[in-house]
Amino acid sequence: MSLPGWTQKFKESNTTIKCIKGQYYKYEVRYQYSKQKRRSVLKSTKLLGKITEDNGFIPSHKNELREKATEIPKVDIKTYGIYAIFEALLRDEAKHLQDIFGKETAEAVLSFALMRWAYHSPIKRLAYYHSHDFCSEFWGDGKLLSDKIITEILKNIGENREKVLDWMKQLLPSSQANHLVLMDSTHVMSESENLGINVPGYNPEFDFGKQIRLMYMFSQNFKRPIYYRMINGNIPDVSSISACIDEIGKKDIILVADKGFYSAQNVEALTKKQVKFIIPLHRNNKAINYAPLLQNDFKRQNGHFLYQKRVIWHYSYELEGQKYVTYLDDKLRVEEEQNYLLKVEGNYEGYTMDNYYAHLHTFGTLTVTYDTDDDVSSPQQLFEIYKQRNEIEVMFDGYKNFLEADRTYMQNRYVLEGWLFVNFLAMLAYYKLFDRLRSAKLLAKISPKDVIERSKAIYQMRIRGEWSRMEMPVKAKRLYKTLGIDNLT
Repeated sequence: MSLPGWTQKFKESNTTIKCIKGQYYKYEVRYQYSKQKRRSVLKSTKLLGKITEDNGFIPSHKNELREKATEIPKVDIKTYGIYAIFEALLRDEAKHLQDIFGKETAEAVLSFALMRWAYHSPIKRLAYYHSHDFCSEFWGDGKLLSDKIITEILKNIGENREKVLDWMKQLLPSSQANHLVLMDSTHVMSESENLGINVPGYNPEFDFGKQIRLMYMFSQNFKRPIYYRMINGNIPDVSSISACIDEIGKKDIILVADKGFYSAQNVEALTKKQVKFIIPLHRNNKAINYAPLLQNDFKRQNGHFLYQKRVIWHYSYELEGQKYVTYLDDKLRVEEEQNYLLKVEGNYEGYTMDNYYAHLHTFGTLTVTYDTDDDVSSPQQLFEIYKQRNEIEVMFDGYKNFLEADRTYMQNRYVLEGWLFVNFLAMLAYYKLFDRLRSAKLLAKISPKDVIERSKAIYQMRIRGEWSRMEMPVKAKRLYKTLGIDNLT
């Protein structure tokens, strides 16, 4: 049944108008995932009010009561510790954020990033966390930060990629010479029917469901992420890498890929696009030349270096114009041989003495192919850079587990872009805290998550209209002083 034209002016985003027994009612709607249909469906969630031609929109009394119940309460004791750490870690970045996006947007985004960082808060829980944290006193002039407000702000950010890019560029000063940036991608699952960018694709977990891909760049010098970009889930990394490099405007970037990335076609495509890379090969790849390892005087004929108190032997060669280096770690070789023989003794499927002898010369080896500048081309440099890939893997692990962001339910492309920006801010704070713990040599005793959890026990109390910090242990003060958190000492 078609609705009369006069009702259309009352229809807004995320709402619908229904005719029930000749009367017109306005409902809030949202997409919800249906397990039965295996897709998102549009559902009416609550009655907002009645619509008449003479009186217009008449709010529902029950909805008014619901909205009053969700208003920010007057809270006289607020969590202070996590705000104090977050603000200290991102002080410079927050200033640049305000310069580019304006004070109101910057402070709202920082508040939500803080809630993601500390509580993994979804949008619908933001108002509660925000009202109980001291950031609501310092950022946003004490105004309500509701789910509707933050959704509009995220959408605005998602529609302004140029501003996001301008902000990211200040994370890596152009004056920094010989600055090495590593890049890689990961996947985020999404079953939304409205994004258009999430499609069935491949990932290392062999999950071929709908997904998007996130390309990240990581600063080797600063030990933190400096760039991200969302990519269609079915577009190969090689097709997006050069576009990301062009967007960020940096030339000294090296793609450090995983073993699943290597193929002759990918290497050729990267070379044509003039993208620098270091790519490992699976040990059974026919491009690898194992002949030198079979020589009795292998160690006399080839070089070595020390890496974390381990001796790494190496030799270089070319095949059809492409450069390769094969490394041998004797300690790793012994460990792998032992593990293989234990599985042979345990009658594991596929582990036989014949296979052991067939693979004996490959134990403890790593082979990479590369195309880098001359100042980053020695076997030792290539090996050390490749090992830095672990930094990116740790970052992606933190993204999916620490932030619990391995899946998204966003229904709007631009809101999702803003959501990814908030998560990027949270990851930046995580890594800056991680680096301070590493510099203080405390990582063996305490993790970033431990620091965050401990900081939730530090409160501010309002006494006669003034905020005052509650008592905290001397041991905690000593930790924050060591980490350079000046507003907790």
